[in-house]
Amino acid sequence: TRRAPSGARSGCGRSLMMMRTSTRRAPSGARSGCGRSFARLSKATRRDQEAACDDARSRRDVFLSLTAGFVGIGACSGEDGPLRSIAIAAAEEELLPVKSLPKGAKQTQTQEVLDLIKDGVKMHVTEDYRSCLQLALLDALSYDKDAKSGGANGSIGNFPEELKALGLEGSLKTAVDQIRKAKEHAEKASAFPLELSMADAIVFAAYYKVRSNFIAKIIAKAKDQTSANIILQGYGNDFPPPPLGRLDATAPDAAAPTLTTAALVDRALAAGLTAGNVSALAACFPTGGLEEVENEMRTQNKKFGFYVKSNQQSRETVTQTNYQIDFSNAFSKLSTLGAKFDVERYYHPIPKQGLPKKL
Repeated sequence: TRRAPSGARSGCGRSLMMMRTSTRRAPSGARSGCGRSFARLSKATRRDQEAACDDARSRRDVFLSLTAGFVGIGACSGEDGPLRSIAIAAAEEELLPVKSLPKGAKQTQTQEVLDLIKDGVKMHVTEDYRSCLQLALLDALSYDKDAKSGGANGSIGNFPEELKALGLEGSLKTAVDQIRKAKEHAEKASAFPLELSMADAIVFAAYYKVRSNFIAKIIAKAKDQTSANIILQGYGNDFPPPPLGRLDATAPDAAAPTLTTAALVDRALAAGLTAGNVSALAACFPTGGLEEVENEMRTQNKKFGFYVKSNQQSRETVTQTNYQIDFSNAFSKLSTLGAKFDVERYYHPIPKQGLPKKL
């Protein structure tokens, strides 16, 4: 590539020159705001004020230098998009840091991440919804409440030895691989730097797959598509997404659950789930078909009898309201067992320009 003639500055050059010009000191004859305020102060006070102003100028210069770099990169590459637009805005005024983002901005950015995950799951995860649910259950039930270890931390997806130890490498490895592809898809599609945790990827793959299954069940029971649309719009069940922001484990979980229905039930109850929660999550158990697992639960503990009967009856109705809502509540609770959260790492700063004065 040829260099531009010496008399013609590039986009980067113009941006940087503007930065330098904006930060030059005023001529000695024209006092700045700081200078005017020094006139009536003692020498000691003036020295303190001068130091404060110099520090402020220094911090501003550093910020402008950094943002000038962003602008220069965007200008030289000729790329348009959200990142370049924000970099240009940042050159004119400071960005609002993540910790100071208003509630509305956080909600918007959270939804953006969820939409990216949803698209990735839709494109790459073709395994049955129950495979995804089983991964979410087994990951969460590694939680040891007394030791405060394990939980929904993605270890079952990041450390293959866990699936191998459970004897499920053959049946669930494909689901893990597909979820990882969905995760990578979301990260690449993001306009801002994004590194999803495997823990979040597993939970939301299960969430979006089972949500699609619930909708499909309602459609299947309707007499036609028009009726199905009316039912979904007017009587569809609320299934809000679980919280976002789980952190991944740095090592395999030591307390792997035993693969029997009875052992998993005991583990879930010990972790803090109720009998109603556990019975609603029967579809997550890798120990048999849905009704088979429910019957084992009912045999194991009479407390489960009422909930199992209620869930089975609800699944026979068109909207499956009781079952789907109970499942939603139980799954949300399951997905937080032992989980550590830091959702702010998914956020990015935004320009202050255009924000309301009161956030």
